[in-house]
Amino acid sequence: MTRDEALKQLEEFVPRMIDYAEDRNRVVAGHTNVSRLSPAIRHRLISEDEVTSAALENYSFSKVEKFVQEVYWRSYWKSWLEMRPEVWSAYRKDLAEMNSGASRAAEKVLSGQSGIEIFDYFASELITTGYLHNHARMWFAAIWVHEFKLPWQLGANLFQQHLLDGDPASNTLSWRWVAGLHTAGKNYLARASNLEQYLAPEILNSHLGGLERLSHPKAAFPPTHESAPSPNPVAEVESGDSLFDAASAGLWLHEDDLNPEPEILERSVRVAVITSLDLHHSHGYASMRREWIMEAAKSTAEQIGPKAEMIVSNDTALALADWAESHGLSTVIAYQPWVGPIRDKLPELKESLRTRGIALCLVRKPSDQVWISLATAGFFGFWKKLLKKHPLLREMRETA
Repeated sequence: MTRDEALKQLEEFVPRMIDYAEDRNRVVAGHTNVSRLSPAIRHRLISEDEVTSAALENYSFSKVEKFVQEVYWRSYWKSWLEMRPEVWSAYRKDLAEMNSGASRAAEKVLSGQSGIEIFDYFASELITTGYLHNHARMWFAAIWVHEFKLPWQLGANLFQQHLLDGDPASNTLSWRWVAGLHTAGKNYLARASNLEQYLAPEILNSHLGGLERLSHPKAAFPPTHESAPSPNPVAEVESGDSLFDAASAGLWLHEDDLNPEPEILERSVRVAVITSLDLHHSHGYASMRREWIMEAAKSTAEQIGPKAEMIVSNDTALALADWAESHGLSTVIAYQPWVGPIRDKLPELKESLRTRGIALCLVRKPSDQVWISLATAGFFGFWKKLLKKHPLLREMRETA
């Protein structure tokens, strides 16, 4: 997908935003009741604020508040994990230590003969399209954890490998929530009655086998009564202005953010848009997801123009250092990656650049600086604080 394609898709969804609050939980063929912009937002081909602006330019705040809320759920999850990175580290450690028996059990469930036909349907849709409706994701995760008694970490990893919008924060934390490990006293169960209410009849009626197993679901284990890890203060990151004194600063764009601000772009001597195949392979990304990211990165480089280079590498640290050295750069500027694969790679990247006498300076966009410290507890507390602090939301709400 290109940025222009994402903006066109956003424009085409505007007329349906007014019905989003009522229709968003219904799972229908083609998913026409949701925007399906999540991959573009996840990789920042378009921003959360751009999507929100399109909604609020066409409707009053009260009519599209639910849609706008859902846009910022991803921001909430990212901010929550940013202040509790140990949750991501523990998940990755658990995956690395997972026993082969659990992996074989997961493979058997994914063979297409799980015994619950609607689960098999969702598994096939995930693998063949790289997408699942959010409600279907919840049902899938609940069946995986509570009915099949499979480790939530393996399910989260499956989603991370295949979903085009796979996001370390929203994916990992949503699976923990379904399992009953994220919010004290809460988990999520897939109930036959809920599927019957929200799943399109033409899909449900063709996949009724085994649905009775979900008539009276039980949690695999009691939800935790422990509190979430305490949030750690997040260090302030440069805004970028003070980092461009030298005439030899280049910009590195990675897949966490493919939409550079004009000011940073204009003041960069060169731009490298790097697709990190080494990270894709180490995290097991499916070919469809790798190709989507590569196409988005390529379109970004083309849109920027001659100063940009598209680099596809199996060694991101070496590729970045080689690129910077070849252009005589003293500084590489990059948007601070969120907790996840690219963030995990930063120590190696910094060292690779340091050995060439090149500094890596990380910056954050102003909008990210606004919300990153607000996710101290649940989403709705975050939302209330965001409405007061975010200039765009505050202005639109006050003029409603």
